[in-house]
Amino acid sequence: MSEVQQRIKQTLEETLVESYWITAEINELKTNASGHCYLELVEKDADTLKARASATIWMNSYRLLKPFFETSTGCPLSAGMRVLVKAAVQYHPVYGLSLSITDLDPTYTIGELEMQRRKTIALLQADGVFDMNRELPFPLLPQRLAVISSEQAAGYQDFMKHLHCNEYGYAFHTQLFPSLMQGASAVQSMIECLALVNKQCKAFDAVVIIRGGGSATDLSCFDDYELALHVAQFPLPVLTGIGHDKDESIVDLVAYRSLKTPTAVAGFLIERFAEQDAQLQKWERLLKNAVQQKIQLSKNYLSMLKSKMETAVQLRFQKAYNYLELKAHTIQYNNPQKILARGYSIVSLNGKTVYDAAKVHENDELKITLYKGRLRAKVQSERT
Repeated sequence: MSEVQQRIKQTLEETLVESYWITAEINELKTNASGHCYLELVEKDADTLKARASATIWMNSYRLLKPFFETSTGCPLSAGMRVLVKAAVQYHPVYGLSLSITDLDPTYTIGELEMQRRKTIALLQADGVFDMNRELPFPLLPQRLAVISSEQAAGYQDFMKHLHCNEYGYAFHTQLFPSLMQGASAVQSMIECLALVNKQCKAFDAVVIIRGGGSATDLSCFDDYELALHVAQFPLPVLTGIGHDKDESIVDLVAYRSLKTPTAVAGFLIERFAEQDAQLQKWERLLKNAVQQKIQLSKNYLSMLKSKMETAVQLRFQKAYNYLELKAHTIQYNNPQKILARGYSIVSLNGKTVYDAAKVHENDELKITLYKGRLRAKVQSERT
């Protein structure tokens, strides 16, 4: 048997070239205490397994390839990832066929990751949920906030300080729902927090998901389909401040509003209040001006009425004065004394003025009033 194994080994070494570039999916990945990395690589056609091979990245190569790959792709080597590796084919009489990996091409994996990202976005769009959160009405003054973050994270502390110590003195109510924000359990942790917020969503105006800066590896959980699906369908507007400037995660894309940093989220919320405050001040000025104009118009109107009334009263008094003056002249003109002064006299009988001679009889005693003095007369004969 060993002879056959040696022939197989010899044949492979004589037939195969020194190394090959191979595309495969990492099915399993383990590292041991000595620093060697052991992988199982597979090739699949849909769900059908077409090929499988064991592979090793020896310690000397792994300590160089690992940081290079992760820096280039932003992701760690992990199961489920498609990779392009340079490997030498080895055959051991005891352990069988294996691959010794000497190099990795991160550009291939980057392309695969981008393809997976696009597939996730397309799936969310096909599900009809991609724009759901952005289509929600946003509160005029979002004051009650459910915050999903890590309590110890610097980004969370920056957000809280900037929000609650704002220069305007605006008051906000925040409730933290502590969550893991990176690592294998982060997605499930954030989904559970969203579920807790959803149970009391009437107590909040919006949800804030914040995390400070980090590598693309740290932030890869925000490209997860299930997390993005929950954010997209959440009944409250979701604001994200995940703290990376170059790219937007899929969670950023489906959220109501994506801002670059946790502090920027706080600034956005404060600005909403400042805008409404400025609008109120504008309305206050407009109302004050309108009231002042109304008061001035009323004053002008009252002044006009006063002037008209004064004119009318003056005219009325003048008319009355003229009337009285005319009456005074008339009375003065018809004053009996004036008439008597012109030679007339007043004849009276028994205290009554005599107007008709027929009313006077013989021997009646008459009083005659002259301008100066009075006379008594006795009627000697009747006149007809």
